[in-house]
Amino acid sequence: MQTPDFKSALSGMSRRQALSALLFSTATLALVGCKKDVAQEASDSDANGYLCLDCNAKLYTDRSVFIGPKCPKCQKDRLMEVVGYWCEKDQLLTVRSRVGDRLGSPVCDKCQSPLSAMRLPREKDLKAWGATKVSS
Repeated sequence: MQTPDFKSALSGMSRRQALSALLFSTATLALVGCKKDVAQEASDSDANGYLCLDCNAKLYTDRSVFIGPKCPKCQKDRLMEVVGYWCEKDQLLTVRSRVGDRLGSPVCDKCQSPLSAMRLPREKDLKAWGATKVSS
């Protein structure tokens, strides 16, 4: 296998062309490397959120702690994980049970517009929703 000979490739360029190529490559790598990954950001959280479908308890834990399906408040097996739906218009995260609720398609809590942009709520979102922290 033959390795590329960069020295001979650069020797055919002027110093200015080589510098321009180097700057262009560096700028391209910086732009590509610094771009936010929307999917990764949406699936990243520092907490786990839960909603009891029986007593409506809103709870959350640290990211490394998982609870359920038994609700710590009412002791029934109706505790479900929650997800958030982002409303671009209102800049509001509507928190809902991942499965099992009877509310139908997700709509914004503020403007009632249909929502589809799902992401995991973070601790600050869960606190704003009214969730209480559970240690284990």
